[in-house]
Amino acid sequence: MKKFIIVFLSFLALTSCKVLKSETDSPKLNNTKWSLHSIKERPVKLGDNAYLNFEDKDNRIAGKAACNSFFGEYSTIKQTIKFEGIGSTKMYCEGLMDEENEILTALNSTRRYEIKADMLYLYSSDQLLLTFKR
Repeated sequence: MKKFIIVFLSFLALTSCKVLKSETDSPKLNNTKWSLHSIKERPVKLGDNAYLNFEDKDNRIAGKAACNSFFGEYSTIKQTIKFEGIGSTKMYCEGLMDEENEILTALNSTRRYEIKADMLYLYSSDQLLLTFKR
């Protein structure tokens, strides 16, 4: 019985360490593509015209914001994220420019992120800005 308790407690300790480690590690973003699902919790239906791609190396991003393609860099520490040097093409698309400006402004305001299941949530310090689906 004593051996069983020792084995059980050892198992419990090991699995607890694994859970704690996975919660403190930041989820990997490299080489992932996300389709825009909502802006400030308002669902959008832009299909392939709004996505965010975290490239494989050099912490680069690329994507499309309703009308124009955009690009830039990002940096992360744990759950914080910062997008920098965001640039975009300059086409005009009737009826899409308001959403495009919201998307680009939100990316520049993003300070933290969460990944839950197949969803990526981008926040300012306290407000949900953009939600993407893998």
